[in-house]
Amino acid sequence: RVSQLFDPSFAAASLSSAFVDELCAAIPALSPAAAALKAEVDMYRVAARAAPALDHNDVKAFTDGVLEFWRKQGSKMPAWRKAAKIVFAIPPTSAASERVFSLLEAMFGKGHDSALSDLIQAALMLRYNKRAVG
Repeated sequence: RVSQLFDPSFAAASLSSAFVDELCAAIPALSPAAAALKAEVDMYRVAARAAPALDHNDVKAFTDGVLEFWRKQGSKMPAWRKAAKIVFAIPPTSAASERVFSLLEAMFGKGHDSALSDLIQAALMLRYNKRAVG
């Protein structure tokens, strides 16, 4: 829901200070910027209203349009630009990490859970202490 705030067509119609509070609650890293985001709300709304319409049915065109908007307008709203970079960097799914866990399970099986954690701990300790094994 909070990612909608970075869609200029949504912002033009619905952006408010209450949405900024919701954004900062959902993404704690943005909380320190709450006041700056609220100070730029009107500027963002004006820029969003002037932006070309986005085709929400074409994923590529929509993505390109949103990114182009932030490329052109971001310098006028530095707090929103920084927030957009943070939000756009959040993966929409946990599929990548789930794949890693599946690979680990396939390699070590459920019975090797403690052995795996011991191995990782030992490897990290050796690496941290710059010790070579061999």
